[in-house]
Amino acid sequence: MELDFSSLPLIRKNSRYSNRKFPLHTLTSLSGHSRETDTSYYNDCRRRGISYYMVLQYTLSGRGRIDLKDRSRDLLPGSLMVLSVPGEQVYYLPEDSEYWEFVFLVLVGRDASRTIKAVESSRGNILDSAGIPRTMELCYRLIQDLFAGKIANPFDNSSRSYELCMALMEETGNTKDIQDIRSIREKQSFEDLLVLMQDNLYRDIPVEEMAAAANLSRSHFTRLFARATGKSPRQYLEELRLKTALDMLCSENFNIKETAAQVGIRDVNYFCRLFKKRFGISPGVYRNRSYWER
Repeated sequence: MELDFSSLPLIRKNSRYSNRKFPLHTLTSLSGHSRETDTSYYNDCRRRGISYYMVLQYTLSGRGRIDLKDRSRDLLPGSLMVLSVPGEQVYYLPEDSEYWEFVFLVLVGRDASRTIKAVESSRGNILDSAGIPRTMELCYRLIQDLFAGKIANPFDNSSRSYELCMALMEETGNTKDIQDIRSIREKQSFEDLLVLMQDNLYRDIPVEEMAAAANLSRSHFTRLFARATGKSPRQYLEELRLKTALDMLCSENFNIKETAAQVGIRDVNYFCRLFKKRFGISPGVYRNRSYWER
């Protein structure tokens, strides 16, 4: 069937869920249909302190341009740009182009990041939409339903976004990465451990308790955990606390002190130092700026 992206309204749609208190592996946070005619449309993925997100941007008509690390490429009708941000790319409306019409999705989450980075590594940043028909159909349906307000909760959003990511992985030949992601999801003990960690971030979680959730001895669990994640259980837990804090600050429902307490860090000053060291920006500045600014 023909996918009539051009018939979609020219809008930008935020998907920010006030009732979401924990991060999901994949989520579409922003979608839109735009027709840019001013060269002030300029996106530099190299900016310091920029938020972590992924972009799928499909050119409908006109022409855009992307500056890659070693060359520039035109973004023509039928091309799908895929980007993980921060990155080395700059994309914009060039001075010699009258306009650039496109639809886009901004995704966040671990699986979205892994998908886009795998595609960038294997296929680059520009894909021919003719070679990824299933991805384009899912992209169209997702944008259409987001615009119509038919995806009312974060869980439906996450499910649809994950399906899109898996289609993109499959159609770009990254089947090993699909298997890796799915194998992790299928390990119930690991999932139980993640649930334990996420549900109990507000308190100290001993390594012994983590090991019990994974049905392993403490020493064996620690070795396997480090091998699987590249981090010790404590390091992983700290990273989870900070990423959860990042997500909570986006919801605008928590101040900095409340956020720190919710993720189990009682000392606000220590929390601020950890946050800035990890993300390169203070939690106060991050909370007050527009997270979706592109």
